[in-house]
Amino acid sequence: FWLKSPRPKQRSGSQARFGAMVAATSELLAPVFKALAKELETKVRQVEENISAGVPASRKDLETYIWKTGRVVRLLVKPEASAARDIFWSECKGILKQCIAIEHFNAGIFRPECVHKDVLETHLLKMLSKLLEYTMKRQRGEIEAPSEVMTVESAAKKARKAKEEQEAAEKKRLEQEWAREDQAWAARRTGQELQERWDDVDSDPGEECPDKAKHGSCSYGRQCGFCYR
Repeated sequence: FWLKSPRPKQRSGSQARFGAMVAATSELLAPVFKALAKELETKVRQVEENISAGVPASRKDLETYIWKTGRVVRLLVKPEASAARDIFWSECKGILKQCIAIEHFNAGIFRPECVHKDVLETHLLKMLSKLLEYTMKRQRGEIEAPSEVMTVESAAKKARKAKEEQEAAEKKRLEQEWAREDQAWAARRTGQELQERWDDVDSDPGEECPDKAKHGSCSYGRQCGFCYR
């Protein structure tokens, strides 16, 4: 089972283009999905039990286990066998890269640098669970297969596009929120101005001078605000 994986056969450009036109359907990959799901279910259970036991694996054991996980996924998918399998392998790598440095990964030779330095068992469990879920959804046809192999560049481009769309949506949301706040502020300001103008009006412009009403004449003269409005 852990024998060295065969070297991928080189396909001509026309064969690759023809293969990319073939949809990687669940029917074509049914044996792969079934075998991979079974393997991943076992690995998820193993890692869960190890985490629950509270005994962390050594760095070397963790690196080896992660490398073997990538290796067994590749052996089961066999990307060199068909275009559909090659496409699915590229999908798997998109998830495996959470723990594996794909650019340093070799299914035939273990290298410590192929595993990210900051990886923990919880990260491994998350990766395995995600790959299992993805495989099951592809098997049920809930996820549409890509029409071509997802390279590192195309995956990065896709991620950038998704990020840009998310940022644009967030910017639009903030602009709408600011516009609502500006409208509310303007409404409050208008109300305050109306209130101030109302206060400027004399409450009783016809009120008689208190001094004149009491004494018959005003002792303030032209300084009286009632007699000289």
